[in-house]
Amino acid sequence: MILILGAMAAAGAVAAAAERTPLPPPVLKAVAYDLDFRFDYEAEKLFAECRLTVLNPSQAPVDKIPMILYRLLKVTSVSDEKGEAVPFVQRIAAFEDWDRMQVNFLEVTPRRIPASDRRILIIKYEGYLAGYADAGMLYVKDSVKRDFTIVRQDCLAYPEIGILSWEANRAAGMPAFDYLLKVTVPDDLVAANGGRLVDAVSKGGLTTYAYRNIKTAWRMDVAVAPYKIIEDKAANLKVFHFPEDAAGAEAVSKAAAAAKSLFSGWFGRLKEDRGFTIIEVPEGFGSQSDVTSILQTRTAFKDKSEMTQVYHEVAHIWDARPLDPAPCRVESEGVAMLLQYVAREKLDADAGALDRGAERIRESFRKACRSNPKAADTPIIEYGKADMTDLSYTKGMLFFYMIYKGAGEGPFLDALGRVRAKAGRSGTTTGEFLDSLQIFLKRDLSGLFEDWITGAASSRALLSETPLADIVKIYFPDVPRVPAGS
Repeated sequence: MILILGAMAAAGAVAAAAERTPLPPPVLKAVAYDLDFRFDYEAEKLFAECRLTVLNPSQAPVDKIPMILYRLLKVTSVSDEKGEAVPFVQRIAAFEDWDRMQVNFLEVTPRRIPASDRRILIIKYEGYLAGYADAGMLYVKDSVKRDFTIVRQDCLAYPEIGILSWEANRAAGMPAFDYLLKVTVPDDLVAANGGRLVDAVSKGGLTTYAYRNIKTAWRMDVAVAPYKIIEDKAANLKVFHFPEDAAGAEAVSKAAAAAKSLFSGWFGRLKEDRGFTIIEVPEGFGSQSDVTSILQTRTAFKDKSEMTQVYHEVAHIWDARPLDPAPCRVESEGVAMLLQYVAREKLDADAGALDRGAERIRESFRKACRSNPKAADTPIIEYGKADMTDLSYTKGMLFFYMIYKGAGEGPFLDALGRVRAKAGRSGTTTGEFLDSLQIFLKRDLSGLFEDWITGAASSRALLSETPLADIVKIYFPDVPRVPAGS
């Protein structure tokens, strides 16, 4: 998913608030969005109308809907589906456990929502986007500009069910909704989204693009630029790219298609392959993926040695929906980090890429431990609750590296494919994912799990000078020793 996370920025704030009594997570769920974006490029301003369907999955009625929106976006009206005004209040406030994270906090009071019932709200709002770099999320540079516009979930560019607590909102679990996203832009610009393009209507120098989600979504993003488009119909793949990066886009398209084919051979062809989209974004905006698309930074379009970023994001296509309230993300990010280097060995004929990558990742983990001592002491399973999920990219990758090297490439990939197929049907918790992996490998991995997942003893080995090959042998003593210097 995202390679540059805001989690560490929140971690200090959450840790500082650890003595507070945690707020209960929001009860209500956003299950459908019909969202219309328009831009005033001269004023660099966003105008939006959002038809939001809210579900009350609880057994008790609810009288008030709490929502969060970007701090510079102001709600101008809220009405029901009959057009009747719905009372609401809004105020700028900070999260109680992340005081640098300011939002526009809304409390909407519709007719009482009975248990298991729904309400539809039409929310009109407008304003500006200036990112969240000041809150520590350096990649969140969302803005409305003529040369490049990006509007996405990270910047809270559309209303979400939420309260003034980062921790409580995370504990509510991942969103799951359908959407219809309409974006109106000048004719010389193109609006790109990872959904299915259902319409593009031009009138008066403006084009309105309409996208509908392909799979149940947890986020919806749109980027606007003078994009050109490459389509690989055989791979069911589309690439939106900046005009000057046409050659790089061809390389990215081929790399993504090759990775998709490679991973399909290991994990099985997607049962519902309705298409996949890659959208180029400038450097510094963070590469990230959702269920049917990738926002890919320009780095991979300019430098073929950075194609591991593409392999990483394509690997996420086979991810299962996380069921933990605050996922540690090791089964998604740890796996994708491993697979990006395995794919580099296979697709780029780069022997030793995995071992070199593991050494770099180990050093990254060591740096994280030097800057934050809690990184060494926090078990992987606690990363989500501790807002340290960025460590699943590093220590999480090394955890799977242990199994890959210890169990062998063939058995590991076969077991991983079977786990992903099983989990893909209904989602999975980290515990269920790892238990299934152990079963399909037909190995007792309890010692490995204790040192890496539920405990943190493995950190001592990673911080020592013990070679990774020797750490593998601690858990897999049957692995032949690799001669020094080989």
